Amino acid sequence: MSSAPPIEVCRRSEAERPALEAMYVDVFGEKAAEESRARWRWQYDENPNCPPEGPEIWVAKEDGRVLGQYATMPVRLKVLDRILRASWGMDVMVGPNLQRKGIGSRLFLYWDQQVEASLGLGLSVSSYTLFKKLNWEDVGPVPCYSAVVDVRALLERRFGANSAVATVLAPLAKIFMWLVFPRRRTKRGNTVEVGRAAEPFGPDYDALWERVASAYDFIAERSSHYLQWKYRKAPHVSYDIFEARKNGVLTGYVVLRATERNGVKLALVVDLLADPDDKATVGSLLDQAFSWASHHEAARMQTFTFDRRLLARLASKGFMRIESPMQFCVRIHSDHVDDLFFRDTSRWHVSFGDSDQDREA
Repeated sequence: MSSAPPIEVCRRSEAERPALEAMYVDVFGEKAAEESRARWRWQYDENPNCPPEGPEIWVAKEDGRVLGQYATMPVRLKVLDRILRASWGMDVMVGPNLQRKGIGSRLFLYWDQQVEASLGLGLSVSSYTLFKKLNWEDVGPVPCYSAVVDVRALLERRFGANSAVATVLAPLAKIFMWLVFPRRRTKRGNTVEVGRAAEPFGPDYDALWERVASAYDFIAERSSHYLQWKYRKAPHVSYDIFEARKNGVLTGYVVLRATERNGVKLALVVDLLADPDDKATVGSLLDQAFSWASHHEAARMQTFTFDRRLLARLASKGFMRIESPMQFCVRIHSDHVDDLFFRDTSRWHVSFGDSDQDREA
């Protein structure tokens, strides 16, 4: 009796594209497939960290038949004092009726062997379960913080736009929020100026990255080329970006986007980079974010962070912690980290802009 042909995993080639695109439709539906095709070239081919041999997309095959794929996004990751070759795990799929055959595990483990750090962010239940089963470090979820921008809008969402209850409660709710979650205005003086970021991102953004990277124990590289690709060239979403300067020197930036969730207008702080101990810069950027959110009639502002210093700045602006959907699992192949590194994430910088979390238009 002949044995079944072995399952092999290799880098995706153009020859496998039609089979994978058809599988994507079968697994996720036509709408998701169309959205994926629209951003494919940007997401994989144009990524500034894409290696010369092509995108890091791994395919499982059996006797030439495509069984599944795992698409990953390469990134340069600073871990303590080293830069590692890492990637974010993103689009995983296994063909219909092929689940529970170990294909997903094969893809995960093969991907992990190709990099120095493998990262899974914003995981589905099935992916999270598999990461845990394969002994990735579970360091999530990444804490989520929310601040009220327009309390009346939230009350009208709850009780109706013309509700008398909302009208009566709005002034009382504003007082309550002011007392419990006060928002302290940053004292700028003449030192910090905030304005729209120039386009394209210039060498001063590389200089900013070089200055502030050492303040974090874990952070994906934010070079000018990466930022230009991530926030200026994305075909599916658009961002407003503001920068802070002191005496003409760039000291930080914030990336913002307006969206809507469950009928509530949200202002997303997608990314914010500065020296976390620079209270004036971080505070001024958050003040700008509130002003921008009000202009866009957002009811709430939302952001994610592990960093305890950024958390202190968020708390001073009235942010409160809420339930987070962003599970995070990590594996690092390096002898310069130990178990304690994963237990203390208070100097880690992971934002909503990392990986492909912000993919909904």
